[in-house]
Amino acid sequence: MRVKYFIIKGKSELSSIYVRFWDSNRIDQKTRTGFVVKHDDWSPGREKVKNKVGVKDKDAINQSLEALKYFLVQQYNIDLSKKKSPNNGWLKKTVVSFFGITDVDNPHETYYTTWINKYMENAHLKLHKGKPIKKKTLQHYKTALNKLEAFEKHYNRRLKLWDIDLSFYRDFLHYLRTEENLNDNTIGRYIANIKMWCKIIDIEGLPISQEYRHSQFMVVKSVTKDIFLSEDEIVKVFNHDFSNSDRLDNTRDLFIIGLRTGLRVSDFLRLKKLNIEDDFIQVETEKTGEQVIIPMHENIKYILKKRKGELPHPISDQKFNLYIKEVCKEVGINKKVQGAKMTTKTVKGQNVTRKESGTFHKYELVSSHTCRRSFATNLYGKLPNLTIMAITGHRKESQFLLYIKQTKVEHARELKRFWESNSKQNG
Repeated sequence: MRVKYFIIKGKSELSSIYVRFWDSNRIDQKTRTGFVVKHDDWSPGREKVKNKVGVKDKDAINQSLEALKYFLVQQYNIDLSKKKSPNNGWLKKTVVSFFGITDVDNPHETYYTTWINKYMENAHLKLHKGKPIKKKTLQHYKTALNKLEAFEKHYNRRLKLWDIDLSFYRDFLHYLRTEENLNDNTIGRYIANIKMWCKIIDIEGLPISQEYRHSQFMVVKSVTKDIFLSEDEIVKVFNHDFSNSDRLDNTRDLFIIGLRTGLRVSDFLRLKKLNIEDDFIQVETEKTGEQVIIPMHENIKYILKKRKGELPHPISDQKFNLYIKEVCKEVGINKKVQGAKMTTKTVKGQNVTRKESGTFHKYELVSSHTCRRSFATNLYGKLPNLTIMAITGHRKESQFLLYIKQTKVEHARELKRFWESNSKQNG
């Protein structure tokens, strides 16, 4: 392995300092360092600027060249250890990484948000696990990019690829928590996207800080206090007379279908008659593309009979989330509970919608996610986890258990009932 500095004399008095890097048959490349010197001030033998009194910048240039040499060798060894073969542009990109020089023709190889914008240009054509990336996922990407650009504007700086280190991570978290007033679960989704982009940049061979791999560069999350409806509360919703309101009656029936199938709102709101066959509901889930088969609950059979074989008419997610709060309020699901709901506040002259934690009436906290959580929670402990997961579509038990919202008190009551039942059986 060899690193050599040299100049090429031309008609001009000044010449660029080049670097050549070669190692056996693996690599032999040269590129400009960005420094220029007078011909007479360069020492070809020592490969540095001569120690002349009149050359004021000699120490700065020579020190930088020495540091660059060390950096090139270090980066080359790192790449080899990762089994990454140096491509045609390896030397140029590595020098750019060291000096922070921007390639005018390829700014995405220097600036982080510029790279993301270029990535987003054809993200809809990319595949995830063999399938096109969902529109909703692309929207999440765009939101994360917007937060990064807002961060740059707030601190009046442009993030370069090698700036995405632990120092950036801590500053970005602080900004999102204090300036944007976001909770950790929302922030965690942005960090997950940032780590994903860093990995792709790394694979492309561009100069990215390796600190994105550090254990402290973590996807933050907080324990949520999401609510679920107990079996008794679901029965109250099912039995309530909404004959005075077609809108609430239709919403209640959709709500019951969600509660009794464990499907995501994007799936149960688009169910059609063709999804029902021989007392089973079969649907390909929109999010994962998996085929799910669910036996029809008696409540759903009753709804179909009431509607003469027809399903409730579909409504938008937004209307569903709004109307089910009315449904639960009228049913009387109004005890005070801990949780979080979306509220709109004026921040710096702008209306901003954020989740606010506190104590609220339970009906205020009901949302489309309540269906899935209630389904999983009410069946937990009564059926094997894998059986429930086959319906909910969870691939990992750890993810499934996040949906289980029983409190410690409720677990204690379950144990109390179990002991009392055993005591009666044993006489």
